Amino acid sequence: MILRSLTKHVNDQNWFAVFIDFIIVVFGVFVGIQVANWNDEQAFHSKETQLLSELKREIEKGIDITKHKGDGYAQVAAAGKRALAVLFDDGKCKTDCWLTLVDFMHASQWQDARISHSIYDEMRRLGLPRDRTIIEKVESFLAQNENSALSLDDKPFYRSGIRQLIPADVQDYYWSNCYTMVRGAETYALNCPEGLSNARAAEIIKSIVSHSYIKLQLTEWVGYVVQIPFDFNQQNEEALEAIAIIDAELERR
Repeated sequence: MILRSLTKHVNDQNWFAVFIDFIIVVFGVFVGIQVANWNDEQAFHSKETQLLSELKREIEKGIDITKHKGDGYAQVAAAGKRALAVLFDDGKCKTDCWLTLVDFMHASQWQDARISHSIYDEMRRLGLPRDRTIIEKVESFLAQNENSALSLDDKPFYRSGIRQLIPADVQDYYWSNCYTMVRGAETYALNCPEGLSNARAAEIIKSIVSHSYIKLQLTEWVGYVVQIPFDFNQQNEEALEAIAIIDAELERR
C-alpha cells in the first residue's frame, strides 16, 4: 500500500505527500528494527538467566566434589603419618600390623583435583556473564582449582614405590574391602577387616622398612598432602562467594 501510494504521489508531483510517505516508511523500518532488537535482547537475557542458574549448580557440584576429595586427602595424610611413625620405629607394628599395612595403602591414594566448568566455558563463548564481578569471582575460584590440580598432576613417587612392595593378593583384598567409590567420592575404611595374619603383615612391613627410599618418598608426600584439604577449603570459600554474587544477580531479574 505504501509503495502504491508513494508511486501515485510521485506521479502527481505531490512532494509533501511523498515526504510524508517516506517518513512513514523510515519510521516503520526503525520500529521494526527496534522490536527485533528488543526481542533479541529478551531472548539473550533469558538465555543468560538460564545459564546463570546452571552455572550455580555447576559450582555447587564442584564444592561437593572438592569436599569429598578434601576429606579423602585428610585421610591420606593421617594414614601417612601413622605409617611414617612405624617406619621411624623400624617397622615395629606389634599386634596391629594389618592395619599398619592398610595405612601404607591408604597413604598411597591420589585423586585428580580438577572440577568441571563446561557451563562457564559455554557462557564465556557467548560473551556471558555480562556482570564483570561474576566473571572475576568465578575466574578466581577456577584459578585456585587449576593451581591445585597442576600441583597434583604428577602422582607421588611413593604411590608406585609402595605398591611394588605389597603383594598383589593383599592389594586385591584391600580394593575389595578397604576402599569404596560412590559417584566419584572415594572412601578409605579406617577399621578394615583383617585380610591376612598379623605374622604375614609383619613380614611385609619388614620388607618395606628394608627399602629406605620408601621413608623418604612417604615423608615427601605427607609433607605435601597435609596442605591439600586447606587449599580445597579456600577454593570452596571463593566458590561460595561466586554463588552469592550469582544469587544476587538472579534475584534482580
